[in-house]
Amino acid sequence: MRVLSSLVVTITLCIPIASCTPTPPPHALPGAVTVTILDVGQGDAILIRSPEGKTALIDAGQSASIVSKLEQQGVSSLDLVVVSHHHADHYGGMDDVIRAFRPRFFLASSSSHTSEPYLKLLQLVRDRNIQAISPLEVPRKLELGSVVLTVFPQAPNDPKEENNNSIGIRVDYGTFSTVLPGDAQTRERRWWAHRVPKLCADATVLKLAHHGSRNGTDARWLDLVRPYVAVASLSKDNDYHHPHPETVDLLARYEIPLLRTDRDGTVTIRSDGLHWQVFTHPESSAEWPVFEPRGENRSRGDRPSKPKSSVGLININKASKTQLRKIPGIGQVLADRIIKGRPYRSVDDLVRVEGIGEKRLTEIRPYVRVR
Repeated sequence: MRVLSSLVVTITLCIPIASCTPTPPPHALPGAVTVTILDVGQGDAILIRSPEGKTALIDAGQSASIVSKLEQQGVSSLDLVVVSHHHADHYGGMDDVIRAFRPRFFLASSSSHTSEPYLKLLQLVRDRNIQAISPLEVPRKLELGSVVLTVFPQAPNDPKEENNNSIGIRVDYGTFSTVLPGDAQTRERRWWAHRVPKLCADATVLKLAHHGSRNGTDARWLDLVRPYVAVASLSKDNDYHHPHPETVDLLARYEIPLLRTDRDGTVTIRSDGLHWQVFTHPESSAEWPVFEPRGENRSRGDRPSKPKSSVGLININKASKTQLRKIPGIGQVLADRIIKGRPYRSVDDLVRVEGIGEKRLTEIRPYVRVR
């Protein structure tokens, strides 16, 4: 840990991450922020781009493929990289990222959990003269152009469970927000909820902690965060059986749509600071409608409400034929077949309907629910 302590420097609480203005990458539009949960298999890698084209990468998966994935996203430079905690599925590809993009800032915790690969990463940060920063005992604001990243205060070190040493970050742009809790388990999330509840509360998007594990999400957390949509980053048929059924069922009870990189591929959320839109499976061009901002008339403790849109989440067990036809790709014939096939126990049951295969199911899944 001597290496880490020598890297951490004291800087002001609000850090403008400013540099010469690059050409905006394809998904960075004037007046819009994008939060992209990259499909990196069993790991995390979240790319944030400001309207000005400034970039931050939170975690880097566990392989060198992260560099090509970033290049495919149009990234040519990074202003900030973050290691949420010292597990290889979050920092494994970071050394390649640093060599390829040479970021200006490196944010990591001073957790006591270490390993030889992680120490080599810290050595690389020092050798490349990248400015290293760390969480504080109070919230720390980082300005990514007009987008504000607020780093949660660091919870007390947990020497037995590195997931509880995760860095939490809230991304804000206008009324749009995303909460990124790393792999924080119950102990750390409750510490945050007690110490900085406003940082956790009322987020538009929640990246599920610990890849959708049962110890990464609970009812108390959802009651506080109240997201419109949740995203889990994981690999298909992973050995951990993520996402756990308890998490999936809990989100269903709260009527919070779940997007998964193992099923939906890379997930991008774009917002102009008021409205927001989700893009999944770029190869099939499946898009969610544009959602309106959250209403202000809900009292604390209300369940998360469904997004407001022209389509919304349609209950396939109760919707009329007219409502079903509002689902992209569902015409009169398929609407009739869906009605005849009721009831459905899950959205996956729609594959029983003649004319709805796996590809079409993937395209319509974000628009529907069964209860």
